[in-house]
Amino acid sequence: MTPLEPVQIPASLRWREFRIRFVPIVVCIAIGAATVWLWRNQMSLATTQGVGEGVRSFVAAPQPAQIQKWLVEPYAIVTAGTPLVVINPVDARVDFDLLRSLFEMARVQSQPSLAEGNAMNFERIRVELLKTKTELAIARVKLEQAERDVSRNEPLHREKLVSADIYELSTNTRDALKAEVEEKAKAVAQIERRLEQLRSIGEPDMLGLADPVAAKWLTELKEAQTDAAKHLEPLTIVAPISGMVDVPRRQTGDFVLPGEPLLTVSALRSDRVVAYLRQPYRVDPKVGMTARVTTRTHKREVFSSHIIQVGAQMEVLTNAIAIVRPDSLVDAGLPVIVHVPDDIHIRPGEIVDVLLTESAETMPATSVQSESSRRPPSL
Repeated sequence: MTPLEPVQIPASLRWREFRIRFVPIVVCIAIGAATVWLWRNQMSLATTQGVGEGVRSFVAAPQPAQIQKWLVEPYAIVTAGTPLVVINPVDARVDFDLLRSLFEMARVQSQPSLAEGNAMNFERIRVELLKTKTELAIARVKLEQAERDVSRNEPLHREKLVSADIYELSTNTRDALKAEVEEKAKAVAQIERRLEQLRSIGEPDMLGLADPVAAKWLTELKEAQTDAAKHLEPLTIVAPISGMVDVPRRQTGDFVLPGEPLLTVSALRSDRVVAYLRQPYRVDPKVGMTARVTTRTHKREVFSSHIIQVGAQMEVLTNAIAIVRPDSLVDAGLPVIVHVPDDIHIRPGEIVDVLLTESAETMPATSVQSESSRRPPSL
């Protein structure tokens, strides 16, 4: 019996058999892999949402002034130290301080110096010494005359030729003159000793050309006058940080008060992310806990970082991630601060997704993956 020839199966029939038996299985596996990949990478697995925060500086007027000229345009990129605006101070107290410093300088210059005053006092004491010496010499002459009168009246009083009153008057006059001579001699000695002690600071020939104390006061007054005059000059305010300026809040010619904000300089990148955990907490946040941050840009980036600080209390949310539920008046959350590495660029105010893990280990914060470079997980 001859064997039968095998029946040729058409390719369309083979393809139909393959589609019936294997295509559903392949499609299910692909859907499952796509579901897992989307769940791990595209779905929001973050425990909460966060907002990038950067440095923001408010430029204000240091004193009452009038805006003279703006040196930057709105939304311009500036670096620290870039001139922003020129203002003209209009504080009346500065004018008064300047006039007062000028008055003090004129008073110091018009008054005699300390050295001149010492010299004048020294000369006055020396004149008093000469006057006392003259009075002492006159008193001695009068004392000699009184002693001669007593010598003449004493024998006459014994012989009853001179009355007792005249004799007593002559003796009293002699005693008074003797006491006067003794006291004036003591005064002359004391004045001479004092003059000798003051000769180094009061003798005109021994004084210097200028008084150091007066010169010091005059120098300080001149410095105060210079400072007061500088406060009346136009003042240029510079940028305290590098970043972008916003729209000025005052225009040229406007008057501003001390501390009034003129414009804001915002940093170009965030140095941290502030995430808010709403109750009930899915995890208990701790410093050092690993945080997986996912950006919401067109080309998403994912990087691992760690928590650097946990808030002490619940805070009311007023930013873009606030969600007020129908049964609540406000939205509150516990702030969690996440570090942003230097090689990651997140704009201030940008919303990101933050996933916190239970591991307390700090993951390296330098690994960055883009969406195009990640591989789907294997099943």
